[in-house]
Amino acid sequence: MALTHEDVRKIATLARLRFTAEEEERFAGQLARIVDYIDQLQSFAGEAPAAGVPGVREMEDVPHECLPREKFLANAPASMDAFLLVPEVKGSGDA
Repeated sequence: MALTHEDVRKIATLARLRFTAEEEERFAGQLARIVDYIDQLQSFAGEAPAAGVPGVREMEDVPHECLPREKFLANAPASMDAFLLVPEVKGSGDA
């Protein structure tokens, strides 16, 4: 989509920006590429993420067994009595 200098001026006004003539020229091309990219992304909005991609399978969303507590705690930086230890969170006193 080609943007005119008038389009760039309108966008600049909405953003409360002032551009020189050279900047308007440069930004017209840059903004046109951005708008084209947005249009391209919107054409994919209705498609499933893995639709049509070879080798990609969507897995069914089903619950699985939890990681055993011993393995989970073995990877934790600190634990005590089968619970994780985390740093104390102190408020600022304003709340």
